[in-house]
Amino acid sequence: MMNEGKLSIPFFPDTEDICQSTKQLTNMICHTEDYKCYQKNLAVLKAQEELYHKFKEFRGKSLHLQLEREQEQYFERMESLHSEYKDVLTESVVVDFLSAEQRMCKLMRIVYDGIAEDIKLDLSYICLLYT
Repeated sequence: MMNEGKLSIPFFPDTEDICQSTKQLTNMICHTEDYKCYQKNLAVLKAQEELYHKFKEFRGKSLHLQLEREQEQYFERMESLHSEYKDVLTESVVVDFLSAEQRMCKLMRIVYDGIAEDIKLDLSYICLLYT
């Protein structure tokens, strides 16, 4: 319904509007059960300082191997790393944390995919990196 004598101006969001909406989305995510579970499991893991230190050490080494994926014997080295840290990776605290983290990553992926799907950017140059 339009008021007589008043001009209707369409809404064009600016950066501030987007920042406010991002804060609202972030707030929604932080109130999900998945996020609360992630934070709880992270706190439990961090409370066991030695285990947390070993777990971070494993993750650092794992990431390093993944980034150097071109190297020979990648799978053997990754398997060896998992064997080396088997005692850490089978701890129930670590298993619970990884499960919670996986659920959070899935949620974030849904959010990222939703944004990327609707915002059309030309990213065709990326495929050139892998050819």
